[in-house]
Amino acid sequence: MAVTAKISSKGQITLPKEVRKLLKVEAGAVVVFEKEDNKVVLRTAKTLKDFKGLLKGKGAPTDFVVMREKAKTYLGEKSGFVRK
Repeated sequence: MAVTAKISSKGQITLPKEVRKLLKVEAGAVVVFEKEDNKVVLRTAKTLKDFKGLLKGKGAPTDFVVMREKAKTYLGEKSGFVRK
């Protein structure tokens, strides 16, 4: 498939209907432009919504404050500096 789009004075393009349909994107969707060798590839971006429920049932939720303190302790021990 080869389609064209015109670049506006603000550097914007409108994705042709065929491309939006192919990528399954609607207004407000986010797309990523990636350089691969000598071409640019367009793909849909992953959003937090795509990851919703991914960890469901993977363990009990942890209190953020407790988790942060454990991380501080771990990093302090790893660096040889432990706060008291």
